[in-house]
Amino acid sequence: MRGSFRRASGTGFAPIASAIVMSQEAQARAVGRTGLSVCISLLIFALILALNPLPFLSPVAEPAAVPAWATDPTPVRHPKLAPEYQAGVFTFRCSDCHKLFPPPAQNTTRTVAQHQEILLKHGINTWCLSCHHPDNRDAFVDDRGDEIPWNQPQLLCSKCHGPVYRDWQHGSHGRTNGYWDKTQGEQTRRKCIECHDPHQPPFPPMRPAPGPNTLRMGPQDVAGHGTTKNPLKTAGRAGSKSPPPGDAERGH
Repeated sequence: MRGSFRRASGTGFAPIASAIVMSQEAQARAVGRTGLSVCISLLIFALILALNPLPFLSPVAEPAAVPAWATDPTPVRHPKLAPEYQAGVFTFRCSDCHKLFPPPAQNTTRTVAQHQEILLKHGINTWCLSCHHPDNRDAFVDDRGDEIPWNQPQLLCSKCHGPVYRDWQHGSHGRTNGYWDKTQGEQTRRKCIECHDPHQPPFPPMRPAPGPNTLRMGPQDVAGHGTTKNPLKTAGRAGSKSPPPGDAERGH
């Protein structure tokens, strides 16, 4: 009985072993087919990418070249903050010549022989002594007749331009060079006459530099506004309209 059991057991394992071998071969063939499919798919995708049938269209515009003058940090003007006048190779102080003759009488005008390069177009300031001290030509003059140092022209401008001078003091008008954080380095404020010609203060027409063109500043579609349901907008205010200006004024 033992011999017959061994023979029966031995013959029973053979089909199982052959089935396992066949299963492993089938798995190997399946893996091979899968690998071949993956390789072919990758080659197809690579070919599609190489041909680029649908090129990417970026909504961001190409950056515009900004000219160097638009970002130049140097002042517009380079005035002398000293009472000096250049004549050829010689440099004179204003008082060197003006001490030789008295100032003109109040409210009188005359044709000047010197400084003919100056064209005075400064509002109601129609003569030199509106800004220059009548006795000390090395200084400016304030409203009380006191002297203003030549290197402090902003104090002179504040006589008539009080709000602008206030804004200049707080940094909202004019120009600041250096560091906003003064602990990191020096900060300097440009004085009025480093931008404005004191005799003709208005700026001449300026050529604008290229403006920003970001993704948020793309083409504006007016028709697209208000057509999409906004769940955050209440029904009562969704269709409300502002009253005409006349009605609003009458309501007040």
